[in-house]
Amino acid sequence: MIDRMYPILARYGSLFVYSYTVVMALGIIVGIGLISWSSRHNKVPDWFDALLVVMAAGLVGGRLGFVIWRWDYFQGQPFEGWQIWNGGLSYHAALLAGIAALIGWAVVGKRSFYRYAALFAPAFVVVTIFSWAACWLDGCAYGRETVLGLLSADLADEFGVFAVRYQTQLAGILLTLIVLPFILWYQKNGPTNTVFWLALAAVSLTHLLIGLFRGDQSPASGTMRLDSLVNAVLVLLSLGLLQYERLKNKHTEENS
Repeated sequence: MIDRMYPILARYGSLFVYSYTVVMALGIIVGIGLISWSSRHNKVPDWFDALLVVMAAGLVGGRLGFVIWRWDYFQGQPFEGWQIWNGGLSYHAALLAGIAALIGWAVVGKRSFYRYAALFAPAFVVVTIFSWAACWLDGCAYGRETVLGLLSADLADEFGVFAVRYQTQLAGILLTLIVLPFILWYQKNGPTNTVFWLALAAVSLTHLLIGLFRGDQSPASGTMRLDSLVNAVLVLLSLGLLQYERLKNKHTEENS
């Protein structure tokens, strides 16, 4: 049994280098590189402007969501709320804020939302992989207690209590890695207006499945974790939009 928590990678005097921040930064860099490479083939203008809008909205929205979720702590430490380098982002808040920002940017500039969303879709999957890796090192999104096995390890919860737990973060990395090549293929071969919804459905489904084994605290609706409920809604919504766009494409082809 191995403790795989490495929340602090290095320390320089009073400065701490947090694994969560470093890994997420690497994920963003890799994602930007992937977008840049894809844009050479897809010829999408002003994609970097759109990306900056999405990243800014995701960062602010994700941090705001995390502060609201942990308000019992931050109401006593208000100045820590903006210290994003210490870690702490709400995945769902960042995702929804980024989507809303891209829609707004596209509407204001009279551009196609789907063209940019399709370009960003593989990078979204890549950043998700790195976010699971960041949590694997930091200890967030940890699993429920179980017996020793292939995807289990001696891990601490947020209170520092060690037990044999599911390595839900590692499962997230592996499942999302499976999704990535399919989305890359579909970006090249599928209809532009369906790429992002397919990516969102696939990623949300992996989150929903892993949520069954998570042990970290989460607000609940009845017996269901609130984050799992949001993931279920995202799966259904994205699949519905995916089917709608596919039917619209079929109708357009029949009438052309």
